Amino acid sequence: MLSERKKLLSSYYKTHQRNLSLNILKIALIYLLLSIGWNSVFRLLQMPYSRAEIKFLLIPVAILAVILTINWFIKIKPIIMQHVVLSFSVLVICCLYFGSGYREAWGYFLVIPILAGMYGNLRVLFVYSAVGFVMMLGVDQYHPLVSGVFDSIDISNRALLYLVVGTFSYLLPKQLDRLYNNQVNLIIRSMETTIEQVVKTFIVSIEAKDSYTFGHSERVSKYAVELAARLPEFQDKQRMQTLRLSGLLHDIGKINIPESVLTKAGKLTEEEYEIIKSHTVVGGRMVEKIPGLGQLKPGVLYHHERWDGQGYPTGAAGLDIPLEARILSIADTFDAITSSRSYRQAASVNDAIDRIKEASGTQFDPALIMIIDEVVMSWRRIYKENNEDLSEFETLLDLP
Repeated sequence: MLSERKKLLSSYYKTHQRNLSLNILKIALIYLLLSIGWNSVFRLLQMPYSRAEIKFLLIPVAILAVILTINWFIKIKPIIMQHVVLSFSVLVICCLYFGSGYREAWGYFLVIPILAGMYGNLRVLFVYSAVGFVMMLGVDQYHPLVSGVFDSIDISNRALLYLVVGTFSYLLPKQLDRLYNNQVNLIIRSMETTIEQVVKTFIVSIEAKDSYTFGHSERVSKYAVELAARLPEFQDKQRMQTLRLSGLLHDIGKINIPESVLTKAGKLTEEEYEIIKSHTVVGGRMVEKIPGLGQLKPGVLYHHERWDGQGYPTGAAGLDIPLEARILSIADTFDAITSSRSYRQAASVNDAIDRIKEASGTQFDPALIMIIDEVVMSWRRIYKENNEDLSEFETLLDLP
């Protein structure tokens, strides 16, 4: 799966290709029409200021009209349009060479590596620069516009100049790539900051409804990350970040639950329990509709599923439950057992671990329970740190 950064970079590059191709074609059209008009005026007025062959300029105009018409109807893909534009540019340069009548018309070929370099693809730059180089040497050698004016040294110097321009065009893709990466990184950082702010806002909204759940989402997220860090699937930073945010927002759907049900001290009625269970579906729908949070849906929606298929909301079982949800289920249960609620006192860390192990193969994924001992020390540290924060919070609530 591509990371968000790669997706943005790919999208940005395709947009650049599309816009660049259209701009090159527009500029080519303007230049060709201007050249035709300019030289036609001199011809009509019989003024000795033009040696151009108008027919050589009309050929690329006709081809350009066909390209633009096709693109108008079928929207040529950026990668294909890139080659269409560069091939067309080579044709225009050849037409200008033979149709302009200028002694310096060979200089038009210097434009080819510049245009190819604008696309930021080194392979494309090399191929089209090589084509332009061969064509320039060919016309210089076999079709000189003015015979006997230059020798092999002139051809050598032109080749050297072409290579110099090609070298600078080689630097252009690197600069463009650096620019793309900087802009994409800036966008990613901005998105991550925005997402973090959105997540924190939701957490405050959830925990404000029930003081007993203060810090629950953050603790579940930390427990889940510690457990996932032992798995090869989560060595990818992007996936680990997704799990972390899923932990923070796993209970987001509780925003939709009335406080009277959420904070009820006694046993829930069957109807109230169904309301509580709805938070997974509501939460899944919420993150799905928020830009940048859609990838959190599996963890948010399925974290109350059970390994034996007796969970909710779908009754999924075993490996059909997303791995993120299986991890969050264990982390969520551990924090629930070790936290005080309105209807019971918190259990110790050891008791919580024992109860989780007992539920291996029924409520929890046995493969994850097998590595639970590896995270006990880390979980104790998180438990201690966060309980100190909770004590401070309770002290503040007791202030007059």
